[in-house]
Amino acid sequence: MNVLIIGATSGIGRGLALYYLEKGCKVAVTGRRTDLLASLKEKSPDKVFTFINDITAGKASQVIDQADKEIGRIDIIIICAGFGENNIELKADFELKTVNTNVFGFTDYAVASYNYLKSKSGGTLAAISSIASLRGGWSAPSYYASKAYVSNYLEGLRIKNFKEKANIAVCNLIPGFVDTALAKGVGDGDEGLFWVAPVDKAVKQIAAAIDKKKPYTYITKRWRFIAWAMKILPYWFYRYF
Repeated sequence: MNVLIIGATSGIGRGLALYYLEKGCKVAVTGRRTDLLASLKEKSPDKVFTFINDITAGKASQVIDQADKEIGRIDIIIICAGFGENNIELKADFELKTVNTNVFGFTDYAVASYNYLKSKSGGTLAAISSIASLRGGWSAPSYYASKAYVSNYLEGLRIKNFKEKANIAVCNLIPGFVDTALAKGVGDGDEGLFWVAPVDKAVKQIAAAIDKKKPYTYITKRWRFIAWAMKILPYWFYRYF
């Protein structure tokens, strides 16, 4: 099985790359940091193929085509790249960087991935959203909004696949807090986080969801209870959080 992971230099993306390598897959990985990609390549030079790429560069189709040439037909594409930081002072540059990565960059890869898999008569497209996608958030407005965009876009692709019978499984992976720099960036530091999952635990549950082609999955599973609560809380109460 051949896997392409967009954003695999750290966190969940890197964890997934290592997971699929252990399963004997060929893995193509992208990221901005040459040294971190090289360290992955060293672990299995014959099965890891690296591509230096910023998700906002607008080169998704070229990267996917090149990965196809390097490892052969891609069975699974996972979009892990994302950005988010608390922005209490509401600085425009932080908001725009988040939107450029989580909306424009994500869309470029989602479109290219869907069209590629459709041309190959099927496959799996998965992307990392967030529990933040369920409501707005005052501390990082663009992060919460951009993750809502990711979730809704994936649902749109899932419906598109149904209508076109393209045989593409579209998986929306919805983590709560995972022990990564990104989670701490949009949380309140270590003291403000709860139910923090180790990366390896999150990776195993994500891989299992992808394997089962689940349309959406909360990571870890207990976060479905928080999701339920977030959905039903009235605004007048939710705004105090």
